[in-house]
Amino acid sequence: MTCKQLENLATDYLEETLSSTRRQEFEAHLATCPKCKRQLDEMRALIEASHKLGGKLTDEWRARAAGTEGEFFEKLQARTRDTQQPAKHRYRRLAPAACVAAVVAIFAGVWLHQQSSHKSRDLTVDLSHWVRARGAEEQPNEQPVQLERARLNLTIRLPIGEEPGEYQVALRRGESTVVQGSSAGNLENQITSLHLQFDCSRLSPGAYVLAIRQDQRVWEEYPAIVH
Repeated sequence: MTCKQLENLATDYLEETLSSTRRQEFEAHLATCPKCKRQLDEMRALIEASHKLGGKLTDEWRARAAGTEGEFFEKLQARTRDTQQPAKHRYRRLAPAACVAAVVAIFAGVWLHQQSSHKSRDLTVDLSHWVRARGAEEQPNEQPVQLERARLNLTIRLPIGEEPGEYQVALRRGESTVVQGSSAGNLENQITSLHLQFDCSRLSPGAYVLAIRQDQRVWEEYPAIVH
């Protein structure tokens, strides 16, 4: 796992939604990368602070959280330049604590907004009617899988003939895997079905590839659209 991949999965790790395999990879990287460990510890501390703030956030803080962190600090610095010298000295003594409090409040406001706007949605992807010969290079003649930009409680009905077992699921764009998960495939109404959490809330709209494989077999790929 690279540092960038770890960064993208940090929220899922802290929320304990990673698969056991991905969590082991995540923790293995942490054990050998002090930089990532430090950043994760800082993120955990901010989340804990945001929980403590909770409903104490005022409308003013929420408005600041809606803007960028950079804009907020530019305004903070501008106010400092406009004050008299004695006030500047007092401000400098308080600046570290003020900055920490500001970052915590900004993070808390954004985090609370994300929690309210990114509620999990149920979605079923039915691939049972897709037909493709094993080893064939041609893409199936079907419409792309439709995925929503949200935290998904995803049910995937696999093509007829797929056997029960452990499956891996990945959403790719180009050479990058942007979302992944795993699930046990069980027979439901004679169709092997997967159930997993799939977070597409941070993705950009557009074309992707949904890749699925059982154990360590070859990936089966299906065109997908995120909207």
